[in-house]
Amino acid sequence: MADQAALDPTVARAARLTATGLRGPRLPDAPAVVDALLAVQGQELQPALWGLSRRVAPSSRPGRAAVNAALADGRLLRTHVLRPTWHLVRPRDARWLLELTAPRITRLMASTEKSWDLGDLGPGTDAVAAAVADGPRTRAQIRDELVARGVLDPAAPGLAFTQMLMHAELQRLVISGAPPDGKELQHQSYAAFDDRVPAGYGPLGERFDAAGAVLELWRRYLPGRAFATVNDLRQWSGLTARDLRPALDALIDAGEVVQVPGAGGLDGLTPVATAATAARWLDDGAAGPEDLTSEDPARDDVPRAGSEVDLLQAYDELLMSYRETRHVVLDPTLPPPDRAGAYVHTVAVDGVVAARWRWPAPSPRGAVVDVQWLRDPSPAEQGALDVAVADLDAYLAG
Repeated sequence: MADQAALDPTVARAARLTATGLRGPRLPDAPAVVDALLAVQGQELQPALWGLSRRVAPSSRPGRAAVNAALADGRLLRTHVLRPTWHLVRPRDARWLLELTAPRITRLMASTEKSWDLGDLGPGTDAVAAAVADGPRTRAQIRDELVARGVLDPAAPGLAFTQMLMHAELQRLVISGAPPDGKELQHQSYAAFDDRVPAGYGPLGERFDAAGAVLELWRRYLPGRAFATVNDLRQWSGLTARDLRPALDALIDAGEVVQVPGAGGLDGLTPVATAATAARWLDDGAAGPEDLTSEDPARDDVPRAGSEVDLLQAYDELLMSYRETRHVVLDPTLPPPDRAGAYVHTVAVDGVVAARWRWPAPSPRGAVVDVQWLRDPSPAEQGALDVAVADLDAYLAG
């Protein structure tokens, strides 16, 4: 693609809205959304599950109970993987992603443990595994058992127990389990890893191969993110550029991936995309940002006139999938959003960050969403926000 058109922020933003599933044809259910994105940050669990539901086709869009059920029955799993934070993954991807990224996460954790003088936490991981041998246990139940076994000092800082649990996850001893009471997961529970994750390494086959795993990482990351740089995937995966670059070069040489010159706010950068993504958004006659309007017949969604507002969870993949090129969803005239206080979540207007919001407390009046705008909204934008809040209310009631 020697004459490849340049990529500007407007096209990049539109392509990402489609690739991450917020626009365009949607997927059949929440597990399919996670499959398409490979992993979804799930630090704020209930808002993260809401974010999955927004990417499901309206004809089958699940309510809160249905998405929580997918986590409870193991179609979705939650664990510490990639960079050291919670992520939602599919069972078939849990083992190879952990094998690929756990060594680096473990090294990062070591500095924390040294600074807190936590000592050797190794014996705690075996005790965590023993605690779930007979079935899922909540975090509190596991802690009680570790104290009873003498593995954990009841006066130890909470970080010591947290690190023990994380090590057990990274060693593939435990992973998220069903809530013991069968109800919505209010507190993290754990189950034996092999009880919830199939044998083998999913798309890699029966054996783990590090080079093949990085190839798979690129092949799964790019279609769900559109245009991105090595530094974007470096931030998202927790791996180094040295880890990532050889696999990318191989995919470029094979013609699976193309490099695209950046323009405007992306000038000086060279994002990459799958050949199909680049052809769709940049070749002559390809789709463009106008294809994301409410008149687009390809959209599996209720037609909406004017602006569209998304109530994004704080760590939505539209925001967290990127580092070097994250700014394409920011308005340079506005102060950068932060996650101070309770207003940790993001309101995007047509894919551009415009406000913060906080997750609503249960109320007989339905979802009452408190929004802090970074600028004055137009009447049309306020109306679009009202539509988004109504969707959230329906989800919470479902």
